[in-house]
Amino acid sequence: MLRFFLTIYALALLSSARADEAAAVLTALDHNILPVLERTCFECHDNSVKKADIDLESLQDAATAKLDVRLWDKVREVVQLKTMPPPKKKEQPSEDERKNLLSWIDNAEKAVLAMKPVDPGTHKVRRLNRHEYGYTMRDLLGGVGGELSDKFPRDGGGGEGFDNNADTLFIPALLIEKYIEAADEGLRQVYAKQDLKIRLIKQRPDGKITPQAAASTNLRDFAYRAYRRDMTDTDVGPLVSVFDQASKRGLDFEAAMRIAFKAVLLSPKFLFLQEPDRAGEKQPWVVDGYDMASRLSYFLWSTMPDEQLLKLAHDRKLGDSNIIAQQVKRMLADNKGDAFARHFSGQWLRFDELFSTSDPDRNKFREFNDGLRQAMYDEALKFSDAVLRQNGSVLDFLDSNYTYVNEPLAKFYGWPGVQGQEFRRINLPDRKRGGVLGMAGILTITAYPQRTSPVLRGKWVLEQLLGTPAPPPPANVTKLPEDDRKLNNHTFRQVLEKHRSKEECMGCHLRMDPPGFGLENFNAIGQWRDNENGKPLDANGVMPDGQKFGTPAELRKILIGEKAKFIRNFCTRLLGYSLGRGLEPYDQPTLLRLEQTLQQQGFKMEPLIVAVAQSYPFTHRK
Repeated sequence: MLRFFLTIYALALLSSARADEAAAVLTALDHNILPVLERTCFECHDNSVKKADIDLESLQDAATAKLDVRLWDKVREVVQLKTMPPPKKKEQPSEDERKNLLSWIDNAEKAVLAMKPVDPGTHKVRRLNRHEYGYTMRDLLGGVGGELSDKFPRDGGGGEGFDNNADTLFIPALLIEKYIEAADEGLRQVYAKQDLKIRLIKQRPDGKITPQAAASTNLRDFAYRAYRRDMTDTDVGPLVSVFDQASKRGLDFEAAMRIAFKAVLLSPKFLFLQEPDRAGEKQPWVVDGYDMASRLSYFLWSTMPDEQLLKLAHDRKLGDSNIIAQQVKRMLADNKGDAFARHFSGQWLRFDELFSTSDPDRNKFREFNDGLRQAMYDEALKFSDAVLRQNGSVLDFLDSNYTYVNEPLAKFYGWPGVQGQEFRRINLPDRKRGGVLGMAGILTITAYPQRTSPVLRGKWVLEQLLGTPAPPPPANVTKLPEDDRKLNNHTFRQVLEKHRSKEECMGCHLRMDPPGFGLENFNAIGQWRDNENGKPLDANGVMPDGQKFGTPAELRKILIGEKAKFIRNFCTRLLGYSLGRGLEPYDQPTLLRLEQTLQQQGFKMEPLIVAVAQSYPFTHRK
């Protein structure tokens, strides 16, 4: 009975014109597909074993999971490559069964695209993360205080890999102390500058205005911006009480106001992004203007809404999709949009790790220094910024004929004619580099301190670009040498080939190693090389589907050919970043619509970002 009602629920998500087609897809799953999976796959992928974190047995009961396109993506890949079930397994699907399964997956995807989103997911209360706090203090206090969060504990990633996920934004005791210190220091900086102090204390008591009335006016304005919504007497009253108590202790007006401003900065209404619930409301609703203003500003700016967004929120205009589109374009063009490129792409592509976990051996790679590290980071950031905020093509991340360099980085790459520390866009002189795979920063974070790693680089391609991660290695896996100078006149590839020939290692390395081999012409800090240990490098590779390549350019061409995987992964990451949570099966109609928008708009970024901001889960809550 439960299964019956779940199926009815799934069909209710569809437009009536496609309901019959979707019903046929679900019927085919039950009658034709699940029996094959049960015979050939459930032994390793049931709800108790879940190898590679894949549970196919759950499809027998959960109708909402039956059209989980990301789960079926994994199935599609292994069926196409014939890597699953493993060749040694006795039970194998026939060729006709494989073809039927692949055809059914295509039909299921069409059914999901036809669904009408009805569940926006849970929008949890969360605190401002480390960089959001710094940017918000900067904008609230008039340009000072942005560095105050630098001493905060680092935030962990969650959801689709980002540090704005409510499930990972805990509040350790140390952070409470840091909030108090930051509030005191931020206000000290404001009070040290007369022009900034005047921004906060606009009203002073005189013969006609009492100290309490003046304090109320100042606090209402400050809290309106800090809390990011209209103020009520219930909001302002406790703050005025703080002012009164400070005044009774003998503090003058400015000093008492300072205590009250501190109360605002330590309020959960400032430190947390929280949206009011609607008691008794059973259906999802469109978020109000102030909530939408904050969703937009923390998505694209990582900071509080500005005056224009707050004015539109007050006038209840942010429910208009055309207004949303206008604001997205304005916000991308604003200098504060730098935060979007910095924190979305820095975490997605992981070039943030240049300043955290990446540490090349300075004795072996004497060219590497802090200036070069910064230049590597800046290249990746400026390239990402150009694609994301200047309506570039998302496919440029896979391959491009341009990049951004200054003189030190150009010299490192061996490119003459670039002078000065300023970064500028240049056309690439050859096809050795292109897209993010040709950037020294990406190549450095995917290497060990003393050598390259085809495994790390291949794993990075699968996870960050294609969204098809390999399972973790076995616990007893043999470790390989950390320094390629200890390989006794062999190349590292030769040593790895021996390692990956082991049966327990072969399956994952078959997928991970080829793209890593294609990047072996770049050493551990991304410099081009033609040999290793005196032996010519072999950068040839064969992808699991049989496609061959011999140069980085040929590898990038293959990745462009697999752009469907990249697009799905990119849209997943972008939507997850915008929502501050991981995606669920009920988000997938929205996900497929975003993919469709990107394809129809020639892979340009601006229409995609607008579509995210106009999407059902971004504009609704429950």
